[in-house]
Amino acid sequence: MLPLPDHRPFAAFTRPALMAFLAAVAAMVAGIALLDREPVIAATAGAVFLLATLSGWAGSLARRDAIRNTATSTTNGAALGYVELVGTAETGAQPGLRSQIAKRLCVWYRYRIERRVGAGWVVESSESSEDCFLLRDATGDCVVDPEGAEIVSRRQRRWREFGHRFHEQWIAPGDRLYVLGELDSVAAALDSPADLRQDVSMVLAEWKRDRPGLLRRFDRDGNGSLDDAEWDSARRQAKTQVEREWTVRRSLGPVNVVRKPRDGRRYLISVYEPMQLARRFSLWAWAHLGLFMAGLSVILAALARM
Repeated sequence: MLPLPDHRPFAAFTRPALMAFLAAVAAMVAGIALLDREPVIAATAGAVFLLATLSGWAGSLARRDAIRNTATSTTNGAALGYVELVGTAETGAQPGLRSQIAKRLCVWYRYRIERRVGAGWVVESSESSEDCFLLRDATGDCVVDPEGAEIVSRRQRRWREFGHRFHEQWIAPGDRLYVLGELDSVAAALDSPADLRQDVSMVLAEWKRDRPGLLRRFDRDGNGSLDDAEWDSARRQAKTQVEREWTVRRSLGPVNVVRKPRDGRRYLISVYEPMQLARRFSLWAWAHLGLFMAGLSVILAALARM
């Protein structure tokens, strides 16, 4: 049984890895269809395999070239626009962010909880934090907004417990940090009580979209729903999160923020050095190209025997 993801499918994949996963599924479907003598399904799955590997090859090259062709800047010396920054990850809030499962101090986390169903696993909940954090180099600090970024982390842990499988990734304060994205200057806003209510409502709405995760965090009596006291606890935590983010923004004043480029260019956050990351994407490109050529050879050989 394939894991069925929640409302944010494949959140743990970078795009080249997602294309490799899709190609593997397509190859499996094509093989089963050939054994069952279903040529139409096999042909469709073969086409999906070729498109996935071709897309993975092109996407990996584009990411590699974006890294290679963008010069490294400093936080205080960078011009606004598309930039590459290298420094260390730092938390801008007190108390710092903690991962949802193991409660590790971090600046960013991603988790996935799976439950065993028969012979397979089904995703119960998954989440990736979207709190801003800091990149610090020798010249100063820069705020990093992780929303919409492809994040490649080195720290991860996987374990099983009570019929569940847990996956957690995180970036810790002090980790080496590489960011490729759009640098913009943002002035601190004069937030009003209405703004606070709106931001708290947005946080709660985001939590509600992950109902299993919401229940896991706030359903203290385990009855499958939230009573008034549990909702009050959720609202207080959402308000605390918003106020923490506001405190960071106000303390910094007008700040430089790296975020997802509005023109659609790549937005990458990684703990690897630029050349290390470029080599990883080069390897992905060669792997996808090799799979494409192998798949194309198999398809042509099958057509020749027809």
